Amino acid sequence: MIKYSLILCLLVVMWSCDSSDPGENIFTGVSTTYNLTNVDAQYNGGGTVIFRERTDLSVTIEIAMQPTGSGGTHPAHLHHGTFDIPDAEMAAMLTPVDAATGQSVTTISQLLDGTTVTYQQLMDFDGSIKIHLDDGANKAVVLAAVNIGINAGINSEKIAVCSSDQESI
Repeated sequence: MIKYSLILCLLVVMWSCDSSDPGENIFTGVSTTYNLTNVDAQYNGGGTVIFRERTDLSVTIEIAMQPTGSGGTHPAHLHHGTFDIPDAEMAAMLTPVDAATGQSVTTISQLLDGTTVTYQQLMDFDGSIKIHLDDGANKAVVLAAVNIGINAGINSEKIAVCSSDQESI
């Protein structure tokens, strides 16, 4: 009986140390934070975008901006090029920002065209992020934007709207 108890205890200890434990730290500790530029004076679109490297080589993108109080969600996109380029090609659709909380969390490992993307590739990416008021009548209203990757720190007086021929802006 003692032999079986010891085996059972050993199995419990081994099971609790399983590397697939959901409590395991899935982030490497490497991250980059960008400050959002408020675009529309009617809304306070200030906040941050954090890129966090994950142990499985995917990337979590966390948006935290001031809640707009307008209800619903605000579409968010990763684009090729700086935020002042008209009709910039969309690289990835991000989880819409919750208007009540100002929060959005997206984990990506590839772009819309199927290209695999890692944290380091996004740090070297020629891109920007735009957050829109909605995807309907006000899709041309950009609440906030930021240049990322190799474009980080490039500022412009102008924020271009997204192409109207893209499926969902």
